[in-house]
Parts: sequence; structure tokens; C-alpha cells
Amino acid sequence: MKKAFCSILFFLSSFLLCLAQEGTDMPQYKNQISSNLMLPIFQSFDLSYERIVANKWAVGLSGAIYGDRIEELDTEGSYYSRTTNFEIMPLVRFYLNGTQKKSHFFEIFGSVSQVDEAERYVRIVNDQGYGVYTIGTETYMVGGLGTGYGYRFLFVENKLAVEAQLGLRTNFSTNFLLLNVAMVRTGIRVGYRF
Repeated sequence: MKKAFCSILFFLSSFLLCLAQEGTDMPQYKNQISSNLMLPIFQSFDLSYERIVANKWAVGLSGAIYGDRIEELDTEGSYYSRTTNFEIMPLVRFYLNGTQKKSHFFEIFGSVSQVDEAERYVRIVNDQGYGVYTIGTETYMVGGLGTGYGYRFLFVENKLAVEAQLGLRTNFSTNFLLLNVAMVRTGIRVGYRF
């Protein structure tokens, strides 16, 4: 009886040990660096860093430098010509299937960007100290909020990430009353996980 009990105990422990090893064979990646493949077409570039903080949650930071052709994607109707020079976006992502698998995700992000607003009245002070209005360009910093949705595909032992994403952001500014919505963090992203 003792031999049978020891044999069953040995079999169960080896079975449980094999199951535990299967879970540890899959590497757990905590970091990801990615870039949007669509932005170089518009003479622009972005880079994102993402850090996994829980099973379904990640935080990150993204930065983008925009070129002259990015105005072709402008969805805002305005009296003035607005050009975003650069943008920094902290973000929080929620993965529906978990961070180590192919998954749908939602994200919320903030935005701080530098905007040039051309062909508008700008107040300057002349040599005598009087304020004079002239048509020119005003440069200012503006903040905003946005949200996004996407799907992440994983390849090459889950090290290569390809994401299809749609993101909308609005800027808050005292220079205009209506909120302007822009498509940012939109396109096909390719990333490396480590």
C-alpha cells in the first residue's frame, strides 16, 4: 500500500512540476519600443516606450516630431493655419486578453504639444513701447486628452509586435472656444519587446 501511495504521490508531483515548467518556459516581456510606419510618409517620426505594470495594464510615453506634410491629415477647420511641431504623450493601456498575448487594447493618453498658428493678428511691442497688431505667427504650448483603440499581433516568439491603432485627441486652449479633434497615434505600429 505504501508503494502505491508513494508511486501516486511521485506521479502527481512530477505532473505538477511539468505544468509549472510549461508556464515558466514562455518569457514574460515587460518593455516595448515601437514606431508608427505611416508617419514617415508625411515627413514625421514618433517613438513610443511602454512598460507593463500588471497582467492587463501598461503605462508608457510617446513622442512625435511632425513635418510640413502632416497638415494633409488635419481634420480641423479654422481661420488660421495651425501646425503642430512636436507632441509628448503619456499613456495608459488596458489589454483585454493580457499583456503577453495577442489582444485588443484601449488606451487613454494626455498630450502636450507645441503649435504654430500662422496668418493671425499678433500683438507686438514697438520701440516706443506701444502695442501694435500685425499679421504673423504665434507659437504656444497646448495640452489635451485623447483615447485610442487597437489590436496587437505578436510574432517571432512574442518579441515582434505589430499594432493596428486608431486614436483621437483634442487640445484645450484659451485661444479658441471650440475643441479641435485630431487623429494621433493612428496607423500601423511596429515594435520590439524585451
